[in-house]
Amino acid sequence: MKVKGLAVIVLLLAALASGCVSPGSSTGTGTEMSSLTDISAQYPSGGIRLELPRGNYTPLYLGPGEACPPGRVPVVFRYVPGNESVGSVSLRGSFNGWAEWPMELNNGTWRIEICLAPGRYEYKYFIDGQWVKDMATGNGGNPVDPDADGYADDGYGGKNAVRIVNGRQGVEIEFDPGNPAYLSVADNRTVVRIGVKLGTVRSAVLVTDGGNYTMELQLWWDSGEIWRAEVPFVKPFSYYIAVTSADGELLAALNTSESPFFRFDGVDRFPQLEWVSNGIAYQIFPDRFNNGDESNDPLALQTDEFWFNELTDERPILSDWSDPITPLHCCHQYFGGDIRGITEKLDYLQSLGVTIIYLNPIFLAGSAHGYDVYDYYRLDPQFGTEEELREFLDEAHRRGIRVIFDFVPNHNGIGHWAFLDVASRGRESPYWDWYFVKEWPFRLGDGNAYLGWWGIGSLPKLNTTNPEVREYLIGAALYWLDFGFDGIRVDVPNEVLDSKEFFRELRERVKGRHPDAYLVGEIWTLSPEWVQGDRFDSLMNYALGREILLNYARGYLSGEAAMKMMGRYYASYGENVAAMGFNLVDSHDTSRVLTDLGGGSLGDVPSNESVQRLKLLSTLLYTLPGTPVTFQGDERGLLGNKNHHDEQRYPIQWDTANWEVLDHYRALAELREKTPALRSSKIRFYRASGGVMAFFRGHDDEVLVVANSWRKPAELELPAGEWRVVWPENRSGAVLSGAVEVPPVGVLVLEMIGP
Repeated sequence: MKVKGLAVIVLLLAALASGCVSPGSSTGTGTEMSSLTDISAQYPSGGIRLELPRGNYTPLYLGPGEACPPGRVPVVFRYVPGNESVGSVSLRGSFNGWAEWPMELNNGTWRIEICLAPGRYEYKYFIDGQWVKDMATGNGGNPVDPDADGYADDGYGGKNAVRIVNGRQGVEIEFDPGNPAYLSVADNRTVVRIGVKLGTVRSAVLVTDGGNYTMELQLWWDSGEIWRAEVPFVKPFSYYIAVTSADGELLAALNTSESPFFRFDGVDRFPQLEWVSNGIAYQIFPDRFNNGDESNDPLALQTDEFWFNELTDERPILSDWSDPITPLHCCHQYFGGDIRGITEKLDYLQSLGVTIIYLNPIFLAGSAHGYDVYDYYRLDPQFGTEEELREFLDEAHRRGIRVIFDFVPNHNGIGHWAFLDVASRGRESPYWDWYFVKEWPFRLGDGNAYLGWWGIGSLPKLNTTNPEVREYLIGAALYWLDFGFDGIRVDVPNEVLDSKEFFRELRERVKGRHPDAYLVGEIWTLSPEWVQGDRFDSLMNYALGREILLNYARGYLSGEAAMKMMGRYYASYGENVAAMGFNLVDSHDTSRVLTDLGGGSLGDVPSNESVQRLKLLSTLLYTLPGTPVTFQGDERGLLGNKNHHDEQRYPIQWDTANWEVLDHYRALAELREKTPALRSSKIRFYRASGGVMAFFRGHDDEVLVVANSWRKPAELELPAGEWRVVWPENRSGAVLSGAVEVPPVGVLVLEMIGP
């Protein structure tokens, strides 16, 4: 709702004080301000002059140089020397280990402002290179710091000053408009969020020069909450945030005392890729997906790392598609999967609703996994020709499927032409500085002679601080995007040297030429610093899939515990980032999800309960913001234990499948397609208790997802109004109100009919 004019802002704060603004609740019901009227028709120009609120309110300055981190308080230390000539003053105390913090002179007063946690601190001033002996009388018989709260013996016959810092008992607001977690453009809306301590806020309003927007409680966890407002446009506006605390205190979150209003310039510097947000992704491990051309199978053996490695006499093997696993299965047992084989299965993938394919490495390398690249500009012949690759991309694009490739900038293989030149010529090689050689001559494969990934001699680490290396790698990324790929998944970016600058340049050059390209980093932990608009669009979200959703689906986490963990997760990332989430639970690097859920190992028959838990988990994955990612074969109920020679990578046996699981994944794709709210950027929590957690999806909270991971049914009180069941299919169309029984190990998806 929009309201205009200074008088209305004053009314707003009065309304906040009187409780006329609905605070939202743990059920997530936000209400418009009933005491205010939309008078925007009186302002055809569409804007008002934003002014500071009047009345009894507390300003909280959060802008540069003003705000302290949550839990800390700004404290000012002053020294007025009078008629004395003083050249330098610094602050030393128990808060900084008695180190020296210079103070600044302004209008005859030496001053410093620092952020301190609540507590008791002792300190002294260090004036012109000398300690003040007695802070109580050292200024001509007067206190050296007029704001000191007391004094204490310093142990040397003098006195330290004492400062007592009292923490705020009310609201502490976290807000940084430069961080997409707090301000982002998502689904063509401007989203503004604040973080506060749990239970400290009754209501909040985003006050702008274009109108006011009620904020709603969106997320929560053990110690914090996120309050959210969305502005239904992307254009410049000035704003501040009016907050009413739980005990009725009025506050205004402002920029700085000199420039009190925040300003959004209307420029989306971190665009959301809607083809990702609306997508369904599928990961393919090429050697183990489908063999479309048996004539190229032997080519895999010709360049295998074992032929180069001087520390082993092992040899690679070529197996038939259904041969048993050997100890070489991880890396040097080949099965013949190729690009033509993927092209043959595009109709199958389309039947699963797949719109994004992620390919594990396909460039010339020395292993079945391909992460030891020999040539970043050459397709590995074992996978086919460039003509077949182009045909695959064209056929995928014709079906509305985009393709991203795996990029390995941290290390390459010992068969890479530059590394072979170093091994042969030593310091005379022009590529000597591409690597980190400890001793030469060396034997290929000797991880003690040069730096390798995790000390592995077959994976020499690249010197990405070298401009030539950087140009070679980024040039390769651009080459394949120019060829027709749609995005890049980056292997172990956290281990790349000078990673921030490397990926800043990669993003700048990629987006400059291919602004719609998708950049995904292999980061396994909650790490928002990688998705601030300067490096990646998204991360491989193991932090969501494995740490939260998998453990919830196993029954290890209660609904409340899982929701709190999700609260921290979604609070950490911008909504644009969440919308582009690369959401996976398993991959080529983990055991298969059905195995993790108790289904057994390769060759076993999974239990009914493990299948039901897989359905629960996959349904959650398809109903959360971002794109759900399926590792090849999971949709067919495949099993595989990573600890047994990476058996999760075993070839898909196309003549068998768990048809119940396959039908389930196809139905999930239909659910996501017919329910636009499930493809939106917004999630908002509703309730959690026992094994149940429930959350809203859609910008109007029009869809409610309710999950129960426990083995017994549970009852959930529904939000007001009538709700229609859209999932599972056997209950589709049923109309509910009041309360609903949630089945054990199951998920309900409900769509609002009306109030």
